[in-house]
Amino acid sequence: MVKLRSFETADIKELHRWSNDSRSILMVGRTPLTYEQVLQEVEGKRRNNDLLLGIENEEQQLVGWVFLKDIDHGHGRASIGILLAPEARGKGYGKIAMEQMIDVGFKQLRLNKIYLTTRGTNEQAIGLYKKIGFTVEGKLRQHAYVDGQYVDTYFMGILASEWGTQE
Repeated sequence: MVKLRSFETADIKELHRWSNDSRSILMVGRTPLTYEQVLQEVEGKRRNNDLLLGIENEEQQLVGWVFLKDIDHGHGRASIGILLAPEARGKGYGKIAMEQMIDVGFKQLRLNKIYLTTRGTNEQAIGLYKKIGFTVEGKLRQHAYVDGQYVDTYFMGILASEWGTQE
């Protein structure tokens, strides 16, 4: 059982730890962040009225966060992002949390489209997103510099009309 809840300021300490995990750094393609930088990132998302939710497992432990950012009600779209604690990966939490957040986006925020970007090297994530129902809408060639090489970035999206029909 995975539950989404409000992402609290006290949770930033854990987000800082997850953000500096070597796999997280590799998949996002950036350098380690200080606690203050992570705090500024969260505060910036709050100022932008992004929807930030913590992911709790069945033991009510915080195992990640999921968010909708760049919410544009006029065009009915938002971008989704997720980060799990290193020890929580591969247990199905990401899929359930993404599905719950997509439900919020389509059913409560009345969005028409939810989209994301991911590195072409992140095959596990691409597979998960496709399983959820996302479609690759485009590929930005050699768009990011990660671990000494240029890698592609995939742009993926799902429409409200497609949500729930992919089973």
